[in-house]
Amino acid sequence: MGHTNTKRMVQGAMIAGLFGVLSLLNTYTGSLFDILICYVMVVPLVWYGYTYSLKENAIVCIASMIVIIITGLPFFVISSLASCCSGMFIGECLKRKAKKETILFGTLVISFINNFMIYEVFSELLGVDLVGEIKEIYLMIETMLPSLTQSLSVEFFLSLIPIVLFILSALEMYVIVMICQLLLSRLNIEFPGSFHIAFMHIGQKTGFLLLGIILMSYFLSFLHIHHIYLTYMYMISFMVLALQGLSLLSWILIVKRKVVWMIVVFVGILIPYIQFVYVVLGLIDIFSDFREKIMYNIRRCIFYVKNKIWKTLSKGFNRPSY
Repeated sequence: MGHTNTKRMVQGAMIAGLFGVLSLLNTYTGSLFDILICYVMVVPLVWYGYTYSLKENAIVCIASMIVIIITGLPFFVISSLASCCSGMFIGECLKRKAKKETILFGTLVISFINNFMIYEVFSELLGVDLVGEIKEIYLMIETMLPSLTQSLSVEFFLSLIPIVLFILSALEMYVIVMICQLLLSRLNIEFPGSFHIAFMHIGQKTGFLLLGIILMSYFLSFLHIHHIYLTYMYMISFMVLALQGLSLLSWILIVKRKVVWMIVVFVGILIPYIQFVYVVLGLIDIFSDFREKIMYNIRRCIFYVKNKIWKTLSKGFNRPSY
């Protein structure tokens, strides 16, 4: 029992010390790797929370935050707090064998609160001016595409700040969960299924809802009816359907063993007009059995090849000898 307590305390102290070293590294490099470090910091806390109790993991997180507050910069301190919360949450979910959706939603909420604190609450302390940056982007767009800025005002771009924070939080959530699964699966920690984008599949009921929101948005815009919440709903629905199309393309590349091309697929979703192609592919994936047909054809091809090989070998064995 004493040996176990000593081992637990030593491991917790090592994690706190590691965070202190990472905090000093981030300070000396001028916050060059702060976001990446905060993503990686979640992994040891998930492992510690999965191995030991929530109370012991919380003590390690508090000790780590004390070290980071002493050695770190304000931006890194706030981001590290979110990393500690994510580590405790994911570790406890894995230990309790929670559903995949629970892990994703909880991590998304933590990431969104973290971004809200950075860009809204402590923006002056951290020297972050999101409104000023959006205005600069608007001026750049006005220089390159003046016709677009005539129909969309700068106030409209500023009204999109909440949805931008939501999208940013969703991306951070995905990166954090994927890093945890890639590293901790090697330590025999069980995850509730794969979090890879290729295994994302939306049900038909949700697909009808998303498609209905998009069609309703187009219809109301044709009637010159605009509302900011309607824009939020449209952008979220469009993004989810585009991600479903990205999932389909990623799945096909994995099945065809063309993983190298996945970089091109991920870059393609960032191009505005190509995004509509991803949405169409997402709808096809939702309302058809496209993946099942591909797997059926692959299994049928494998069975045909094995059957031909077996017949060829059988003829060779049954050939009469003279």
